[in-house]
Amino acid sequence: MRAEAGFSLIEVMVALAIFGLAAVALIRLQGVSLASAATLSDRQYAAIVARNQALEVILSAAPPSADQGRERAGIRDWAWRRQISPGPDPGTQLISVEVIGEGGQVIAADKLLWSGR
Repeated sequence: MRAEAGFSLIEVMVALAIFGLAAVALIRLQGVSLASAATLSDRQYAAIVARNQALEVILSAAPPSADQGRERAGIRDWAWRRQISPGPDPGTQLISVEVIGEGGQVIAADKLLWSGR
């Protein structure tokens, strides 16, 4: 019987292995979190551009028409396209605005109903 109490070498090695796995998991989680924050920021700016373009048509005196263009939001330019389709009621039109990313994918979209009355 030993008079000294303490951890054996195997117990210390197991504890260090568990700590190492937890540290690696936390570091990977931080990297994913940073990437998600950048993506979320891009989507937020794209949604603002989509809403701006839809509201410009609503506030315009002219009837809505299909169009496309670019708008600056944040630190970059965003490509957008506006499509017009008949609305659910007579005399209304559905305004659909899509903000397109560099790869051609739709990042954000907005729809508003326009009435000429």
